[in-house]
Parts: sequence; C-alpha cells; structure tokens
Amino acid sequence: MDKIVFPMGNGVGLYQNNKLCVSVIDSNGDKKVFGKMIKPHKKFWDLPVIRGFTYFFKGLFLYAQSYIFQYQFDEKEDKNKSAKDAGKINFASGYIMLLAGLIVAFLFGFLALGLFPTFLFNKAFPDYLNYYFRSFMIALIRVAIVYIIMIILRFLPFMSGLYSFNGAGNGFMSGKEDTIRSRTYPLNFLNFMTNIFIFSLFMVSLIAVNINFVVNFFINLAIFLVCIPLIYEALRFITYSKHLWLKDISLITNFLVCIKPNITHEEVLMAAKMEIESFDDFEKTDRDRISMSALYAEMQTKLKTSEKFEQSDVDWIVATVLNKNRAEVKLVRSVSSKEYRDIMRACERRAKSEPLSNIFGFVEFYGLRFDVNKKVLSPRMETEILVEEAIKKIRECDLRTVLDLCTGSGAIAVTIAKYTDCKVSASDISKQALAVAQTNADKNDVKVDFILSDLFKGLKKNKKYDIIISNPPYIKSGDIEKLDIEVKKYDPRLALDGGEDGLDFYRQIVGDSPRHLSKKGWLFFEVGQGQATAVQELMQENNFDNIQIIKDYNKIERIVYGRTCK
Repeated sequence: MDKIVFPMGNGVGLYQNNKLCVSVIDSNGDKKVFGKMIKPHKKFWDLPVIRGFTYFFKGLFLYAQSYIFQYQFDEKEDKNKSAKDAGKINFASGYIMLLAGLIVAFLFGFLALGLFPTFLFNKAFPDYLNYYFRSFMIALIRVAIVYIIMIILRFLPFMSGLYSFNGAGNGFMSGKEDTIRSRTYPLNFLNFMTNIFIFSLFMVSLIAVNINFVVNFFINLAIFLVCIPLIYEALRFITYSKHLWLKDISLITNFLVCIKPNITHEEVLMAAKMEIESFDDFEKTDRDRISMSALYAEMQTKLKTSEKFEQSDVDWIVATVLNKNRAEVKLVRSVSSKEYRDIMRACERRAKSEPLSNIFGFVEFYGLRFDVNKKVLSPRMETEILVEEAIKKIRECDLRTVLDLCTGSGAIAVTIAKYTDCKVSASDISKQALAVAQTNADKNDVKVDFILSDLFKGLKKNKKYDIIISNPPYIKSGDIEKLDIEVKKYDPRLALDGGEDGLDFYRQIVGDSPRHLSKKGWLFFEVGQGQATAVQELMQENNFDNIQIIKDYNKIERIVYGRTCK
C-alpha cells in the first residue's frame, strides 16, 4: 500500500508516504489541495492474504476521509457564496440527494439483481433442470445485468468525471505514457472494488444458500470476505506480471471504471503528488489563493505539451514574478489570483518558445542581473565559463587591461569589471547594443569604456590590451533557419551569423589581435560546437602558444584561449 489514488467527481485523493492529499477543482475552476498525515500500519498487515483485507478496509477508510475533506472544503466555500448564489442547492443538500440516490440504487439492485434474474429464469426454464445449473445461469444473468448497468453509468456526467480521474490515477500508478495499457492498472482501487462485487455476487448466486435469513447472511458474508484476498492477490499478480495479455484481460472490468483523462484531470492529480512530495505540514490553502503545487502542476503540463519543459524554467518564472530567489520560493505555499495570472501569462509565452530573458527583459549572469532585448544576444550559461576562465587568468598573471569584442549586452565586460580591478573596454558595431550595455554597467555600478566599432576598426591603433575576450557570431549562415525558433526568432541575426563556415569573425580577430595585444597577451574565445579545433589551428597559424580548450557543462569543447608569442 505504498500509494493509492481515490477518484472523486471533481478531484482525487492520493495516499502516498503515509499522507493523504485531496486535490479538487473548486466552483471557480481553481485547483485546491489539502490533507493530513495518516498513521502508518505495521508490516504485519502487508503479509500475503492479510494485505488484501488491509487494502480493502484501509482503502475504504481513506476514501471516506477524502470525501470528508472535500465536503469540509465545499461546505466552507458554500458559506462564502454571495447572495446571488445563496438560492442554489448547497453541498449538504447534494449529499442528501446522493444518499437518496443510494437508497434508490439499493432497492433497484435488490429487484434487478435479486428477484428479476430468478423470476426470469423460472419463467424461461422448467423446474426439473439441475439445481446447480440453474444457480450458475442465474449467477451469469446477475453479473450480466451488473455489467450493463455499469456501462450505462459511464455515460452519466458525474460518473464520467469520476472515471476520468481514475484514468489519470491509472497512468500515474503505472508510470507509463498515455497508452491503453497505462490506463488499465489492474490494482487501482475502483477496479479492485468492482472485481470484488462482481466475483462475490457470482459466487453467492452460484452457491445459492437457502437455509434461513440469518444463516444465509453470515454464509454470504463469509463468501464475500473470502473473495477480498483472492481478488487482491490475483490483481496484484496481474499488475506486476510481465505477461501483457494478463493486463489485457483486466480490461474486462477496468474498462467499466476508467475513461481516458484530459489535461485537467492529470494536473489535479499531479498537484496532489507535488503537495505530498514538497510539504510535510499540509497546511490548508486559503480559499482565495492557489496552491503552489497546483500552480506547478499546471505550468509543467503546459510546458511539456509544447516540448519546452525544463524545471529551471518553472522555478525561474515563479521566482521572478514573486520577486524572490529560488530558495525562498520553496517555502511559498500559495499565490494570489493576480500572481497566478502573471505567472501563467509568462508560462504561456515560454511555451511558444519565447526566451525567458525576452519575457522579463533581463537575465541573471554570473550572479549579476542584465537587461536584454531583441537588439542583443541574451548571455548563455556556457558564457559564464568563458568569463570564469578569463578571471582566473587575470588573477594568475596580474593582467590590468581587458577588451571585450562584440560585447552585445555587455555581460562579459561588466562581469569582469565587477569582479576584477582591470580597466575594461568593450566594443560593438551596434549602437542599440551599446546603449543596453551601458545601462547594464550603470545598474551594476561598474565603469566600462564602450566603443562603437566594427571589431578593431574603430579602436585606437596604438592601444594595447593584456587580454582580449570575445564571444562572436559563430553560426553558419546556412544553419540559421534550422535553429530553434527560440533563437532564430528572438535573437538578432547580427549576433548569430558567422559566415559560410561560422569562422569569419575568428579569422579576423585572430589575424588582427596581435597588433592590439600587449607582449605575451591573451586571447579568449567562446566557440560553437565542433569549432574548437579549427579555432585552435587559426591561433597556431598566427603565432599563439599555450593554447587550451575547455569543455562546457555538456562536455562540449566551448572555450579556446591562448597567448601571443610576441
């Protein structure tokens, strides 16, 4: 009993890690989660045969607890309804109607499953037929009637929602992608109860004890109790069996209580899962706020659907909107309706491949914040390695002057100026890029000499630098249209196009840099995938030595640097 999903009409109850979490959709369409700790049972109750009774009785208890939580939540919500809604049927009335429906269902069941099959068979077949054959046929008729009734129930709105949440539970329990078999998890609680009811009904009808009411009751109860562990062990065997045909057989009953879920059903279940895994206190979410678990579940679903899911994106969006760091976000239990809307708007833009830097207008780089827009390339995480290697060399060799070519947002130049004592200059061919870079220098309280220049052309001819660093455009011209929409649509082409082979800028910089480097000066590059060796050879041909190649976080050769021999 590691975990059980209890489907309800407007949500689910999830038992996992000795916690019961109920996740429901309220009258406003918002997802709410709440729950409690459940006292763990002893290992004795998980022994074969006994575990069937544990699953049955503890499952019933937890299912009842789930509905009690739902009732308490809906009752609280009902008390807060406006005068306009006061005349509607409240939740308690709904339970009265449900109770009345159960009574009617019991009476109907007594007639349909008890009297009608016997009456029908007595009319259709003579009395001299074998007693056990008659009992067997009556048992089959009763099971057939139950099956037909349950098929009809699938089409009722309330039951349809219930079975759809059960379908989501099956996919969660099986841990598989959305396939027919992932929705036929044999040991799901509704299927377990359905099998017990059908099988015990068949056996009671087959044995057909007819002594007196009291004796009949206790014998039939004993038959029912014997069916519980038998059904559990059979379903458990099918669930963990490697024989797929056994799972296909379980479709006979699983089909009755399972409908393919939609995204909302899966999100509601995911919210419960995340609540259990993230929090221990199960503090109830305020009615007017959206739980963080529900929010994260919805965000992940939206981003996974668009194939743009990264957990870091989710965390970054939430932290940015809430104006908190990621560590602080982990302590947040809920968000307001306005915060929810702001977060989901950003999530929807991210799902359409818009970069986070473009959505929020800034990006974090090396612990600093940089404004970005469509006029500059957003600095990537890999570029932090370039900066880190450059700072190491600056401190190791006590370098004093730095030139950043193709500065763009100014991330490299500003970061070096922030964390070293170097005098930093930076150039770019774009006036708009230099305006952004100057803003970033001002916001990070550093001084950088920004120069409008096409590489070295606008620089002073006699000016020398101890280190020149550059992350130039390195995408092949013919490959730009093949790039992810996130890059080709939102990053400026000027910052991407590196010529036919992607090496145009490296040739110019390597060829001209010796005239602008101090004696034994250093040249640092970030390069594209597969370009490191070519850039290394260019540097060797132009009298650079001590050339090093550094790999990035994905083990791709990303940084190339060397020292001029002069």
